[in-house]
Amino acid sequence: MKLAIVDHALVDLNGHHYEYDGALAAAGRARGLSVTVLSNRAYSGPTDEYEILPWFGQGYYDLTSGGFARRLAYRGLSALPAWLARPLQDGVRLLWNQRHRRRNTVDDSFGRDFLSACVRLDLGPDDHALIHTIGVDELDALAGILTRTDRAWPWIHLQLVRRIEEFGAGRPLQRRPAAVLARLLSGPAAGRIRLYSDTAELARAYGALTARPAGVLPIAFRHDLIQAAVAAAPAKDPAAPITIGYLGNARLEKGFQHLPDLIEQLTGRFGWAGKVRFHVQAPFNIQDGEPGIGIARSRLGAFPADLVLLEDRVLTTEQYYRMLAGIDVLVLPYDSARYDIRSSGILVQARVAGTPMVAPEGSWIARQAPAPAGEAFRGPGDLAAALDRLLRRYDAARNAAVADALVWRAEQSPARYLDRLLTGTEKT
Repeated sequence: MKLAIVDHALVDLNGHHYEYDGALAAAGRARGLSVTVLSNRAYSGPTDEYEILPWFGQGYYDLTSGGFARRLAYRGLSALPAWLARPLQDGVRLLWNQRHRRRNTVDDSFGRDFLSACVRLDLGPDDHALIHTIGVDELDALAGILTRTDRAWPWIHLQLVRRIEEFGAGRPLQRRPAAVLARLLSGPAAGRIRLYSDTAELARAYGALTARPAGVLPIAFRHDLIQAAVAAAPAKDPAAPITIGYLGNARLEKGFQHLPDLIEQLTGRFGWAGKVRFHVQAPFNIQDGEPGIGIARSRLGAFPADLVLLEDRVLTTEQYYRMLAGIDVLVLPYDSARYDIRSSGILVQARVAGTPMVAPEGSWIARQAPAPAGEAFRGPGDLAAALDRLLRRYDAARNAAVADALVWRAEQSPARYLDRLLTGTEKT
């Protein structure tokens, strides 16, 4: 039995894609599956841990990326303060998206590349194709190729992890998620398609949209690597400052722009100077960063080195997990409106590692890390106060997070992911 993991967003080590794919590939091999990861053709990362076949010419969101003109506009906006850059960014995004989305058809190679991959790997009815990152344009292209092509398709597992509102905003009706999914699920290959998300709330939303059940899959990472990094971390000196960390790309929706003010407030009016230090990962997700992010990163770089250690490079999996293992408290200053029902892979990694955290009130993230292991903040103005509240009960928060880790390792494992993925197809 073959498993093809389609990840056209996999270009390098930036983000979680390489580690996510690796976790599933390892679990698949342990199950006796022949596993191939189908990456973007531009992939330039390691190839020694699992089989990676550069295949897809269309990257995730490439069609709406805007090319050179939009990147140039973003480069200028990145140097502005976030409060000014954010509304200007929204204007640039609106202009470009309307230009792109008002078109009734889109030339997207994703469907053609998916078909050619199925032919190359000889995927048949007993095999599986997992697409865990996909946009509405790629779904539209997939619906087209499945309708036009008469062949014996593998099981096609679609994991939808974006809010429906984000997925199709501004498009003509026939290119919005409801219409595209209706075409996909009414075509000749509909019986071979399974829908999933990674939160129960999102799964219910997509189930209601399609009148078809959507499963909930774990958020899979290689727990053995996380646990090894935690076990290898040096014993903490009780007199040493508490290390507060931020992991992932420097992005607006992840609240990176709030970190300089957080540090100033926590070490100033909350009195934690000399008692804490910050370790911040800060690679840009796009060239030159999102609007306002460049100036936030410059402010972070101006703090004393013994207070803020800035990692502005893309880390290997091992380096990333070593950084996670060295963090005592994780800060997730995310936009609660964006993450109300969306998941966070970093949250799962931290829960597996036994790390307490601060997260936005009302978000899926905060619901996964209740007190005492977690603390919720009501908005950017409450972020420093929330972190102060958790630091004052740090020992209790740490003990609770370590105890919770055992449950998270069981529930969010790659093996459990594949169990849920394959259930209902192996005997069909």
